[in-house]
Amino acid sequence: MPTITYQHQQITLESGKNLLEGLENAGVEVPCSCSSGVCHGCMAQALGGTVPAEAQMGLSANQRRLKYFLTCQCYPKDDLQFTLAGNLEARTTATLVEKRVLNQRVLMVRLQADIDWRAGQHTILWRTETRGRTYSIASSPDDGFVELHVRRRPNGLVSHWLEHELTVGDQCQISPATGDTYYSPAMPGQPLLLVGTGTGLAPLTGVLRQALNDGHHGEIYLYAAAGEPQYLYMVDELRALAQQHADLHYFPVVHRNPEHQPDLLLGDLVELIPQRHPRLRRHLVYLCGAQPMVDFLKEYCFYRGALMEDIFIKTFSPGEKSPADAAMAGQQ
Repeated sequence: MPTITYQHQQITLESGKNLLEGLENAGVEVPCSCSSGVCHGCMAQALGGTVPAEAQMGLSANQRRLKYFLTCQCYPKDDLQFTLAGNLEARTTATLVEKRVLNQRVLMVRLQADIDWRAGQHTILWRTETRGRTYSIASSPDDGFVELHVRRRPNGLVSHWLEHELTVGDQCQISPATGDTYYSPAMPGQPLLLVGTGTGLAPLTGVLRQALNDGHHGEIYLYAAAGEPQYLYMVDELRALAQQHADLHYFPVVHRNPEHQPDLLLGDLVELIPQRHPRLRRHLVYLCGAQPMVDFLKEYCFYRGALMEDIFIKTFSPGEKSPADAAMAGQQ
């Protein structure tokens, strides 16, 4: 069994447990949010020993060179000595300027904060010094506020606090924005395919807003899915936006349509997208939401002509919903 050392403390890892779990079992408070390798809140830096390659997935070349890694993805096979890289000084104070319930599952919050971001990136909103949640940014920097779409959960560590305790004018802490799921204006004539489930609509909304603000003149196809009509949100706003922009095509999608609303697409995204988009050469593709949908459509889009570097993905944390309810899943 490898020797794991943190600040002169030896950590024992149970079989099948990752380093984050081992630290928490040892009473070490680790800044973390998603526990799935997305938020990077639990990042550490190796001081000695070998870092498993999978623990550095998603990090930049410079971060890998400096031996940074994610504790939630680290299953050491050899001795490892490390320090946590969480830096409280890197966080920024944000002020809540607006919040509004969008439907029974989604809360919208807007924050003012002195950070740089690109629409579609994500930030960590911290409830305490060591516990936070990751949210995608649905606004453009041109809007002047950071908009987040929060999955409402009765006992959510952050979501319940945001909805029922934090009031307009109150302050909180957020991390610098990260992630590569954002709009790039390098080729403003490329078709855009935006596909999301649940609050996966948040980063897609940010990408869409930024593309329109930057004068994108290619065709834009937006598919936003939910289990049933009442779980869709921003429908009227997006339809109005589509009426204003001839190149924008918005399709709300549901798995079940009890009232047979004719203006909704019925079906599963993994079937609808192949049926409606058989050729995707030169497309910029953004896939955000449930892991099974993202994995399937990423492969499909590549084999139908989209370049891998033109496919941007963002998945929810595992365990949020069962695959059967994936279309209704969201961020906490």
